[in-house]
Amino acid sequence: MTQYWKDFPDIADFLGNVETLILNLLDRNAFPLKRELGELVESGGKMLRPALVYVGAEFGLNRAQKLWTKKQKEKMIHIAAAIELLHTATLIHDDILDRASSRRGIPTLHTRLGSTNAILAGDWLFSRTYRIIAQYMHPSRAVLLSDFVSAICKAEINQDLTKFSFTSSRRRYLQTIAGKTAALFSLALHIGASESGCSVPYTQALRRTGYNLGMAFQIIDDILDYESSVEELKKPVGNDLREGLCTLPLIYALQEDGARIKTLLAKIQTAPESVERGLALVMKTHAIDRARADAAHYTRLAHAEISKLPNGAPKSDLERIVNQLLVRKY
Repeated sequence: MTQYWKDFPDIADFLGNVETLILNLLDRNAFPLKRELGELVESGGKMLRPALVYVGAEFGLNRAQKLWTKKQKEKMIHIAAAIELLHTATLIHDDILDRASSRRGIPTLHTRLGSTNAILAGDWLFSRTYRIIAQYMHPSRAVLLSDFVSAICKAEINQDLTKFSFTSSRRRYLQTIAGKTAALFSLALHIGASESGCSVPYTQALRRTGYNLGMAFQIIDDILDYESSVEELKKPVGNDLREGLCTLPLIYALQEDGARIKTLLAKIQTAPESVERGLALVMKTHAIDRARADAAHYTRLAHAEISKLPNGAPKSDLERIVNQLLVRKY
């Protein structure tokens, strides 16, 4: 885990417990690839989704006393671990689909172990996810998580079918990231709140907060693929363009300078140097500013939902998290 949560000591302590549980699961089940998966778990991910489980739970669990019972804490640690296992499994599969060479500053699993072993490792993580959910979550929430997995698979298939066509519209792009990213953000806050006994109106506000936060997060992520550096991002810059993905910055750039950019895009698959030139052309347009304005729009929508929540430390933490993610550099 990174120092991302250094200003949130309670969240950092919770996430430390989540990471320990995941590593213990790998060891306890004698998984053949436990060393490689353990390295991925410890490689400095933000663990944002399990953090949102914690924040959601804070709105329901003993809010008056500001203290969780041992049983409540154990339950939430397991649920948060399940969410992180699910996310990690999708990352492993996503890296295979995108042929990514590194993740969080280390080689991706499939580059070290081959695609077959990486796929099976992701599948094993899915199995552990559902086992934890069966033990610790209400069946209705397990259905929500199952629906999320369906949504992300549909989003990935739709994205893969349009690779290198560079014809995605803004509307289709937003539909894709809603399924790929925003759904799990929304689910994390929703599950944390609902499993902790939070009231229905507050749970719904948190669910909508998570959705808008996830939309803003993914837009910023796609912006960073154009304007960040390998050192900051800890993965190859320009990978979306290299893999034929038409994200929001490119969509806006094509609206401004379509003729020149389309000529270059036609060479992406056969001329790797076209990626650098493509990045430069996009950066010369107003695309990044327009995409960042969209991220700010979803951030405002998230704050509008947060304003409906009761005052206190959980609300303040959530406001700070939303603001921090908008201006992040990695």
